[in-house]
Amino acid sequence: SSTRNTHIERLWLKVSTQFARAWCTFFSRLEELHGLDQTNPHHMWLLHFLFLDLINYDCKEFQKYWNAHPISHENRSPQDIFFLGQLEHGIYEDCKGVHPNLEELDEEYEPWHGIGGIALEADNEEWHGIAGDGEEVHQPDQLEAGPDEDFPDYAALVNSIGKEDNREFNQELIKVPKHADPFEDEALCDIFQRSLACLQATGDIPLGYGAHPTEWDDDTGYPSFGIIQTGLSGRKELRIALPDSIWRPRSIQWVQALYLMDQLIDRQIN
Repeated sequence: SSTRNTHIERLWLKVSTQFARAWCTFFSRLEELHGLDQTNPHHMWLLHFLFLDLINYDCKEFQKYWNAHPISHENRSPQDIFFLGQLEHGIYEDCKGVHPNLEELDEEYEPWHGIGGIALEADNEEWHGIAGDGEEVHQPDQLEAGPDEDFPDYAALVNSIGKEDNREFNQELIKVPKHADPFEDEALCDIFQRSLACLQATGDIPLGYGAHPTEWDDDTGYPSFGIIQTGLSGRKELRIALPDSIWRPRSIQWVQALYLMDQLIDRQIN
């Protein structure tokens, strides 16, 4: 990354204008026209399933472009500056001052790592979906484990790592939308994927999801742009182009997948 060689605000502006705004506008379109419900964890799962690889690809392409573009006052790219800096000053340690990987700690702490610690009695914990307020609903059995006071060495380890790394991280929590696999088992998920491949091969577009040509406005057709709100108050509107050749096929892909997921969930419940 070249964030050490330019103002971070400018970098994020470039990320936004190069590809992030288009994805934001596209997701807004899915909400407005094609049935996306951002409070539904199954819909969030479906977005990941369909588009996460494409978003990561766009990120990688932007990274390659950004690190190769010349900086005006230096006449060198961030990549040039990075390697020349290594030649002049040595290799920068990204994790300098951060606590080492837990796997490298003394063996006395190994019982607290991963799944190799003290066994907890937690049989048959069941996931019961999402409550009306969007929270996951679990009904676990009692866990037979004492508080941290019962394990002073472990508590001391946690506190030690926290104090050492506190200066390296922003501790403010970010609320992440919930996403949950809608299918009960891998077999049903496999049916979904094979059915989606067949539906995409035939090119059929389900009715009722706003993507079929008969559902478009007769005068304007399928929209080739979208509007998003920006600014601190959210009052500024930006008109973002969504080229039909790129974004309409993705809308159709979403509609096809959502239709199949809805059908399989209904059968799963009934």
